[in-house]
Amino acid sequence: MVYEIFIPITLFVMTGLVVAVAMIVLYYKRKLESQEIIAAIEKGVEVKFPEKKHNRLMPGLVWTFCGIVMTLAMARIVPEDAPAGIWIWGLIPVAVGAAYLIVYKKENETKENSEN
Repeated sequence: MVYEIFIPITLFVMTGLVVAVAMIVLYYKRKLESQEIIAAIEKGVEVKFPEKKHNRLMPGLVWTFCGIVMTLAMARIVPEDAPAGIWIWGLIPVAVGAAYLIVYKKENETKENSEN
C-alpha cells in the first residue's frame, strides 16, 4: 500500500521532534541558570558551583536490558532467510550497558576508599 511509507517517515519525524524539543528545553534551562549566576555575581554574592554527579547506574541498566531484549527478539523474530547470527548485533547495547555498570562500580569503590 501507499501508506506503508508513512511508518518510517513518521518514525524519523517524531524522533527529530523529540530531539529538537529536548535541545530547546536544555538551552532555555542553561540560559536561565546563566542569568541567575550573572545576577548573583553583579550583587556581589559568592557563587559556588556544585560538583557534578554522574549517575551511571540508570543508563547502564537501560542499555543492558534493552540490549538483552533486542538480542532475544532478534534471535526469535528474524526470518529464516536472514544471515546466520544476525542476533549477535543485539549484544552491542549489552556491552555498552556493561561498561556503564563497570564504571559505576569502580567509581563507588574509589569513593568508599577515599572516605576511609
